[in-house]
Amino acid sequence: AIFPLGLICILIAGGELVTGNFMLIPLALYEGKTSLWSMVRNFLIVTIANLIGSLFAAYVLGHLTGLMEGAFLAKTIAVAESKINVGFSEGMFSAMGCTLLVGLAIWMCLGAKDLASKVLVIWFPIASFVAIGFQHLVANMFIIPAAMFAGANITIQEFVINMGMVFIGNLIGAAVIMALPYSILF
Repeated sequence: AIFPLGLICILIAGGELVTGNFMLIPLALYEGKTSLWSMVRNFLIVTIANLIGSLFAAYVLGHLTGLMEGAFLAKTIAVAESKINVGFSEGMFSAMGCTLLVGLAIWMCLGAKDLASKVLVIWFPIASFVAIGFQHLVANMFIIPAAMFAGANITIQEFVINMGMVFIGNLIGAAVIMALPYSILF
């Protein structure tokens, strides 16, 4: 119920989430309003910035405060292990499903006229992908390291493999399955 607050704050405050950019920047590319190099550069910068922010949050806000440990430790580790213990294609398709919902949330937010409407149209798609358990690059950048900081038996290699498959799946879901049809239709 609380997870959608992250995207709400990012969109309302003017921040950037790489999985949102996976839809928005390709839309601009398809319409001839940006270059391929600008898109790749944006993805690289925002991915690194989101990773730094996620690692900071996992360590400082999760580990040092104990919020992801203690009574929540078993759940933190279980969620992180569920993210890394999937096959490549399963993880990639799960990530594609995720960015369909993230893309819809952003698309509807862009069309909403007032703050309350923006919050409402973001809330349900994001809460849905969390409830379903879809793979989301930035969420995984947080939960997997949070579990690692808490002592989970997860390796850096497992984290990197997860990041790769989820990056690819989130990008395909947003740029090809979500943005391309909207570009063609509108």
